[in-house]
Amino acid sequence: MGQDKATLNWGDKSLLDHMVQLLSTVTAPVRVVGRGRFLDRIPGKGPLGGILTALLSTDRDSNLLLAVDLPLLTPDFLQVFHSRFLASGKPLLACRIGGEFPLCLGIRKDLAAEVEQRVMSDKLSIRGFVEEAQGEVLEEAELHRRGFDPAMFANMNTPQDWEKLTKRP
Repeated sequence: MGQDKATLNWGDKSLLDHMVQLLSTVTAPVRVVGRGRFLDRIPGKGPLGGILTALLSTDRDSNLLLAVDLPLLTPDFLQVFHSRFLASGKPLLACRIGGEFPLCLGIRKDLAAEVEQRVMSDKLSIRGFVEEAQGEVLEEAELHRRGFDPAMFANMNTPQDWEKLTKRP
């Protein structure tokens, strides 16, 4: 991307501030991993390293984790997702969009040891983690049935992705 995504402007605030405000519609406190008090415990391990930091830093059993680059998620979706996760007996809830797992997870603290083992052995794939965690997966078809457009999971990894996302109708 060439710059810190969190500092990009989203409307009248930063993308990070937007995502904190969005997540705070369903849970509190909201903590930002990778900044301030919650720097990655093991730097350079990508999103899975951030997940490890989140799980080692929380005192909550049930946690929602969102990537900063999913600004089209809605409070209504997050409420449904959060409720579904809390009602589930599974250790993980993820969405599969186009065969991928965006970093929007419901994850239980007791997965910390598994995440740590993966991080320490450089098995850093979110996809691999989700597929092996024996969690629950919300598929695109179910999102459609519930009235949600999976396009809300559009994220950006390049300046072109960002331009397309910010120029949406």
